[in-house]
Amino acid sequence: MKITKIFPVIFILLCSFSSFTQEKNSELKQTIKSSKANNIKALIHISGGRLFVNDETSELADVNFSYNKEDWDPTVSYAEKDNFGKLTIVAKINSKEHNIDDDNICKIALDKKKNYSLGLVLGLGEASINLKNYNIKKALFRLGVGTFDVNLANTSIPLLKVEAGIGEAKFDLSGNWKNDLTAIINAGIGEITLYVPDDVGVKLIVSGFLGSVDTPGYNKQGKEHSNKLYGKAKHNLEFTIKGAIGNINVVEK
Repeated sequence: MKITKIFPVIFILLCSFSSFTQEKNSELKQTIKSSKANNIKALIHISGGRLFVNDETSELADVNFSYNKEDWDPTVSYAEKDNFGKLTIVAKINSKEHNIDDDNICKIALDKKKNYSLGLVLGLGEASINLKNYNIKKALFRLGVGTFDVNLANTSIPLLKVEAGIGEAKFDLSGNWKNDLTAIINAGIGEITLYVPDDVGVKLIVSGFLGSVDTPGYNKQGKEHSNKLYGKAKHNLEFTIKGAIGNINVVEK
C-alpha cells in the first residue's frame, strides 16, 4: 500500500524534472542565403562552449546553436554593400559566472566559393575549425582557455595573427602555397603546434619565450629558427612568436 502511494509522487517528480530539463535546452537554426557579394568579412565570437566550423553549404552560411539560455544569448546577422558582406555570429555569456556547459554547441557551415577575412574569438572551451581549401585573405584568432584545432591547409593565407591564451592550439598550414605567409603569434601558456609543408621556406623568430621550441632539424641563430629552404624556395612562411610559457612545435606534413 505504501509503495502504491509513493509511486505517483516519484512519477510526478520525474515528469517535473523532465519538463525543467527540456525548458533549459534551446536551439537556434539560421540560414544566410547566398548573395552576390564575393568578399565576406566574418566575425565569430563565442564566449564559451564548443565551436565547430567543418561543413560546406550551398548558401552563404548555415548556423546551428544548441544551448542553455542561462549561458548563452546567440545572434546571427548579415549585411552587405556592393561586393562586400559582413557576417556576424555571436554567443555571449549571460551570467557573471564563466562556467559554460559542454552542451552549448555552435556548428557553422560556410560557402567555400567566397573570399573571407576572418575574425574568430573564443573564450572558454573547445574549437574545431576546418577551413581547408577555403579562400582566406587574412585571419585573426583570439583564443581563451581550452583546446583549439584550426585547419588552414591549401588556403595560402597571406596574413595570420594569433592571440593565444591557456591550453593547446594546433594550426595546420600544410598543402600547396601560392604566396608567402606573414604570421604573428602572441603565445600564452600551453602548447602551440604548427604543421607546415616540407617544400617551402620556414622561419620562426621567437622572443620573450619561456619553454622549448621543437623543430625538424632547423638551423638556429639567436632568436631565429629556419629550415634549409628559407630564402631559397619559391614561397616562405615566416612566424613571429612573442611571449609564452610552454612549447612551440613545428611538424612537417
